[in-house]
Amino acid sequence: MPRFQTVVRRARFVYSPYTAYEMQGFAQVLSDAIRARIQSGQNIYDQAAAPLKPGKPGHLGYPDYKSARGLQPIRDWTWSGHTLRCLKVLTANENRAVIGFLDEAMPGRRQTASQIAFYNNQREHQWGVSPRDRAAVVAVMVAYRPLVVAASGTELAGYRQYGAAVYFSGLRAAA
Repeated sequence: MPRFQTVVRRARFVYSPYTAYEMQGFAQVLSDAIRARIQSGQNIYDQAAAPLKPGKPGHLGYPDYKSARGLQPIRDWTWSGHTLRCLKVLTANENRAVIGFLDEAMPGRRQTASQIAFYNNQREHQWGVSPRDRAAVVAVMVAYRPLVVAASGTELAGYRQYGAAVYFSGLRAAA
């Protein structure tokens, strides 16, 4: 008689229709969309970000310094451009891709790009996926490899792990 019996407490099966290289491409599309949105001065809700705080009476403020340097006086995370240049696809495999900021500090500075992004995001939530960013990535994924969905709706449950169930249910409701 066996002394122990194997008990399976959790089982996980993930089928991804995309390769790691394809996921890296999708993550790059998302990274470019986020970068463009931040540079245009929008937050994660696709609204204009809060204005920069003006200087105190008799002193120049950050918007004044940006204007004097030839930059737009909006909250767009650009002074030297280092932080947004460090926005990259960090890892990618068949199941997921991770985008983020490299841990690099400019010469002569103590804060890394990820720390600067963290503190800027505390002021105004700009780092994240907005509805427009999500729509751009889903459109690229569907155009790259169209997914076939039956009209009954029971097949949508299988696509929930990819976040496409809402997208496809919206298409079905519009038809």
